[in-house]
Amino acid sequence: MALRRLVDDLGSPDVETRLSAIAELRHTGGPEAAGALVLALPDRDPLVRKAAAEALARLGGDALAPVLQYLRNWDEPVDPVYPELIGKLRSEQGLEFLGQHVADPEPDVRASVARALGSIGSRKGVQMLLDLLRDMVTGVRIAAAESLGRIGDRKAVDPLLDELADDDPVMRGAAARALGRIGSRKAADHLARLAGEDPSSDVRAVAEDAIRHISTHAVDPLLRLLASDDPKQRIQAMTGLVGEGRAAVLPLRDLLEQGDPTARAAACEILGAIGGQASVDALSRAVSDNDERVLVAAANALGKIRDSRSADLVAPLLEHDNSTVAGAAADALERMGESAVDPLIGMLNSERVETRIRATDVLGRLRHKGSCRRLITGLADSTPWVRIVSAQALGEICENRAFTPLSGALKDRDPLVRAMAAEALGKLCDYRATMPLIACLKDQHDIVRANALGALARIGNPVAKPYLVEALEEDSTETKLVAIEGLAMIHAAEAIPRLRKMARRWPAGREPAEVRETARWAVEILEARTAGLGSMEGEEPDTGSGSTPGPG
Repeated sequence: MALRRLVDDLGSPDVETRLSAIAELRHTGGPEAAGALVLALPDRDPLVRKAAAEALARLGGDALAPVLQYLRNWDEPVDPVYPELIGKLRSEQGLEFLGQHVADPEPDVRASVARALGSIGSRKGVQMLLDLLRDMVTGVRIAAAESLGRIGDRKAVDPLLDELADDDPVMRGAAARALGRIGSRKAADHLARLAGEDPSSDVRAVAEDAIRHISTHAVDPLLRLLASDDPKQRIQAMTGLVGEGRAAVLPLRDLLEQGDPTARAAACEILGAIGGQASVDALSRAVSDNDERVLVAAANALGKIRDSRSADLVAPLLEHDNSTVAGAAADALERMGESAVDPLIGMLNSERVETRIRATDVLGRLRHKGSCRRLITGLADSTPWVRIVSAQALGEICENRAFTPLSGALKDRDPLVRAMAAEALGKLCDYRATMPLIACLKDQHDIVRANALGALARIGNPVAKPYLVEALEEDSTETKLVAIEGLAMIHAAEAIPRLRKMARRWPAGREPAEVRETARWAVEILEARTAGLGSMEGEEPDTGSGSTPGPG
């Protein structure tokens, strides 16, 4: 009798009476109650329809057959609560009804169908969701993406990757979240780009979480190995993490904030090998580390990546008190090429002498002609070593506008500055330097005279020949070696008799072994040229001298 009364109440014109009947049927439970509740699904009041659907969902399995039977031949407009109810019952038997409404004219119904398919979680519903992912309405696509993530079928990866470029940030976030739940390593690079570049902070946060989810199973064990005392295991871990690519970037970034110095340094190396903007973002924290090993590793890594931001991150390390750190920064900036020029020029204004020296040195190694004007001002620096390195750098750049300031530097009060200016002028190969360099042959310091001789030989003006021959009589071994090589470079055949004499072995000859060997080599070169058998060919002697120019 109670059931009949409740059924009668479901037909009452009073909404409260109908809602009260639904509540009582929900409390009663069982197949009979479910059979009665489905009668309220088409109620004219949306609150009643929603209450009936929620009551049926609460009854679970008892409601499945009555609901499916009732909706099987449904030909009226569908309320979004119907697909939602099918989803809550979580049975593949409901897929047929959902499939009938994938193309429903109402967006809310299609979105409800998408959510229901995700709740059921059957791979049989994946194709329907992929169709819904192409819907014209963003809300439907968002629901489809979320459900695809719940199901976790990898067929959805490529379609979801396409959605990462959607104009709507909520859609991009839903796609990123779904890809993270699916756990596809293929998506890691795309998600890393999204995490670093997306204009929406919410999307970036979702992308980071997605990457962490992807990396959990593969990356976390490798991170634990990275802290091993066994070098083989650490190498294995590093190789594996590089192989994981972008999926490893965020866990490695976290490691930079938590791990011991050895692990942090290893993380920097791995990030350098992985590359990309996300790695640069992670390494931007490492350049402020308090451990010198980590700083060296971070500089090396950024030098490998050579991102447009790398130079600005590494340049401040040139000021580090530790020479190993500063040296690593210098090498990294050299590898970055032109992108390092502006930060380096800015550091020429540093109050620290060591910084100005290091920045000047790297600019010389880069051979960037645009830095020539600024390096010329370094020839007037109050610190001799800055003037020395500036002259050296100008020689490496080989810009002719440096001729006049370098010629002026030949009169510097410091002999090493004069020597380096002479060497630099030789690299310019400008005949105008001949007379200033000849004047330097009267300098009281051997290194200045030797470098001037080498420069004259390199320039190749024949007027230098008598000066080179005269230098063979110098007491300085260094000067003799430069003079011999210079005579070979400018093809001074008239010096062959004197060189033969210098090449004689003891006791006939009294010259040091390296002078004899270099003289013998020069004679072979000059005789071969004179005989027309070759030009400047032969084995270059190993004089053991780092400052004398080799034959050109």
